[in-house]
Amino acid sequence: MNFSSWVFSSTNLSQNGGILLLRISSGGLLLMNHGWDKIISGADKWTGLGRTGLMPLGIEYFHTFFGFMAAFSESICAVLVVFGLLTRPAAALITVTMFVGANFHISLGKGSPEMALIYGIIFLSIGLINPGKYSLDHFIFNKDR
Repeated sequence: MNFSSWVFSSTNLSQNGGILLLRISSGGLLLMNHGWDKIISGADKWTGLGRTGLMPLGIEYFHTFFGFMAAFSESICAVLVVFGLLTRPAAALITVTMFVGANFHISLGKGSPEMALIYGIIFLSIGLINPGKYSLDHFIFNKDR
């Protein structure tokens, strides 16, 4: 294999390995830096999180539920993406959470929406691509194993 074919070719190993790396790194970072503290904090934290995130959208109810769902998506769904289990629904929930978070930063002018947008785009991409061959989804649901 010459250099140009190595650089410009795409193999199953490189595609699936790249998706695996993306899933593990983005899911792991989201869990460690954002999700873990939120999920273990409890109902008071979830209520505040829900109120803060939904205030710019004019939603004045179910703050605890929506705060829990944000914490759930940034923790449990991040773990699901890392393992490639129920990847598309988990990535979809994370994507929605990230875009709501970005909207909060943009509409209230507090902090930068950059990280939320980056995470949102990454998890939207993971959901659109598929979890790859090195995933529990592939192992459990693929009949062509």
